Amino acid sequence: MQDLAETQEESAIIAAARAGDEDAFAKIVDAYGRRVFSYCWRMCGRGAEDLAQEVFVKLYFALGQFEPGRALSPFLFRIAHNHCLDALRRRRVPTVPLESDSECGGLGARIPDPGPTPAESAKRSEVGRAVDKAMGSLPPAYRSVLVMRHVEGLSYEEISEALNLPMATVKIRIHRGREKLQQMLRPLVST
Repeated sequence: MQDLAETQEESAIIAAARAGDEDAFAKIVDAYGRRVFSYCWRMCGRGAEDLAQEVFVKLYFALGQFEPGRALSPFLFRIAHNHCLDALRRRRVPTVPLESDSECGGLGARIPDPGPTPAESAKRSEVGRAVDKAMGSLPPAYRSVLVMRHVEGLSYEEISEALNLPMATVKIRIHRGREKLQQMLRPLVST
């Protein structure tokens, strides 16, 4: 949960951005840029950088609709979620990122590595690719909640607000998404 001082500082920055202060909006982009890019990458794969930029353009024009005093992340991730779904609909072809997630700041890049053996590194890389492939094959409804929860660290409440869904629906989608991932990854674990 955010500290009160951080919330007040964020509110002041948002108010300044709403008033047209470009430096304040740049602070918002700096604070959330990597998280939005990561979300777009996990949802859509290729073109994530362009999608993230488009999300911030949409945020800029939607700041007038933002309710002061609320956290920005659910509002921003609602925009990102809707924009990614639109992009996936336009593509009409499911994408699965096959590139190494370390070049995109994915989970593999976040896990501290105390010096694994080459065999451990190969296995970890294989698992990372399998998780990325499995995540990419999930329906967007499950993929989005799992990315928001486990990659972006949003709370259930924030996800519910971002997606405009009841809390029970969010919990069910996370549960079902985890089950589907578990089924897809079970062969990898049993080998």
